[in-house]
Amino acid sequence: MRTKIHRLVPLFAIVALGGCATAPPPAGLMERAEAQIRAAQAANAAQFAPDALAEAQRRFAFAQQSIANGNNEQATASAEEAEAAAETARARARAAALENQIQTRRADNATLQADLEQRQAEAAQAQAAGQPPASGASAQELPPIQLGAPPPPEQGTPPAPASSAGMLPAPASSDGGSESDGHGGGR
Repeated sequence: MRTKIHRLVPLFAIVALGGCATAPPPAGLMERAEAQIRAAQAANAAQFAPDALAEAQRRFAFAQQSIANGNNEQATASAEEAEAAAETARARARAAALENQIQTRRADNATLQADLEQRQAEAAQAQAAGQPPASGASAQELPPIQLGAPPPPEQGTPPAPASSAGMLPAPASSDGGSESDGHGGGR
């Protein structure tokens, strides 16, 4: 029985040592977390998402302390949390910056709309007061067009004789005669 136990002792020792082995330091993960924190800072997270940025920095510092203490598993977990918090800070900062741009555009649009409405009101008042349009043309200078009626007489000239029954004169052809349809009759 002792020989069986002596054979099992190395097996238990291997299992126990394997469980105590520490994970390697999360160097790549620490670099990614630090890069995300810098990106969040560049996106003005200190202004727009200070709580999330502070959380990312706190978790990153804890990850660094864990590495110094030799607890690489805790460092890995904290570095992942720091990276996620930095991504959140960056996203919140971008959203806040976009919201500021939207508010600025809305204010600009409201100003333009008020200016347009003011100009339309001024134009309506000018039209109601009988002032000529800005182009200088007046509706009174141009008489209405009436088809089939003789043109209105100009001032100082006698009126033209009335045409027969309001009919329009036949158009002249280019050869000086009347047009025909080829059968001897007019159109």
